[in-house]
Amino acid sequence: MKILHILDGLSMGGAENLLIGLAEKQIMEGHEVTVAPLVCSEHTPVRDKMENKSISVRPFALKGSVYSPFFIFRIMKVLKSYDIVHVHLFPALYWAGIAKMLSFSKVPFLYTEHSTKNKRRENRFLHAVDLIIYQQAYKMVIACSDKALETLKEAYPSLKHVCAINNGVDTSVFNEAEPYSKKELLGVDENCFILTMVARFMTMKRQDTIVESMAGLPDNIHAVFVGGEEHDEGLVRVKQMAEEKGVADRVHFLYIRKDVPRILKTSDVVIMASDYEGLSLSSIEGMAAGKPFIATNVNGLREVVEGAGILFNNRDSNALKDIIINLYSDRSFYTEIANKCLERAKHFDNTKMAEAYLKVYKQVLSS
Repeated sequence: MKILHILDGLSMGGAENLLIGLAEKQIMEGHEVTVAPLVCSEHTPVRDKMENKSISVRPFALKGSVYSPFFIFRIMKVLKSYDIVHVHLFPALYWAGIAKMLSFSKVPFLYTEHSTKNKRRENRFLHAVDLIIYQQAYKMVIACSDKALETLKEAYPSLKHVCAINNGVDTSVFNEAEPYSKKELLGVDENCFILTMVARFMTMKRQDTIVESMAGLPDNIHAVFVGGEEHDEGLVRVKQMAEEKGVADRVHFLYIRKDVPRILKTSDVVIMASDYEGLSLSSIEGMAAGKPFIATNVNGLREVVEGAGILFNNRDSNALKDIIINLYSDRSFYTEIANKCLERAKHFDNTKMAEAYLKVYKQVLSS
């Protein structure tokens, strides 16, 4: 089967990392897979990672805006070379969908909804456009979790060709990673207690909640943020906040990294403080590393973490601080939560995800 994955770009994000695992599994099953970002420079950490795994990456452009409608015509030119087109993220959703409709292509298109909400659903015009694109261009709209499917159905009750496939990761990569020494990674003593969050610096990711909690924590507890680049507006804002709170010497910014499994394995606790998620890969990765996972009690995190890790109310830095202190001071409690998280992660291995997607591919091809 010749599979084309289209998405906006190859930045460090959940959908992009999910696609690494999915494409790799599809290649291992003997399928010919191409990943086609709308815009992607010759070298990014995600692109390099894909190509190191023998995943073919063919961007439609090396630079420019992903919002250019000219991508419609570029996509139309390549459709006949593939058996399945699988689209991820917006605006790739629109450009690929319109290319499908204008070309009258017989190639089945699928779209994965990677979040439980988006701003387009709050805009009457874009809400209507979304529905037209979903109905006319895509054979199946696949939600990344049961909660994402629920919110999708609530937003578009007339949309019938929908299903859910849980996101997944290669759990063995994170479980078997070799940790750094804390001195090697951060220049701190081995008895320091390390809290890590892996995410882009966007307002909804709420790294600020972790910084707020740091002010009330012991001096040997450090926070680590992986993601973003040095001059990202959100990262600069969080860095300034750490200065204002007097904890800058205990807050570390590692930016975009290729060694996330090793960093998580070095950490003591992994945190995700988002306002919402689709189905958080970072939560699965943190739990697969065998670490206690703390998350906000919100859509996309609750479904993965509840009953294994520990949930706290969104933006409640005091509640987060108390949870961290309990894990830090009570070793038996720490071990209990870590073991539960490791067991939970096994339910989200990407082998199951790849099998479910292949089943849907075959279904739409046969129909």
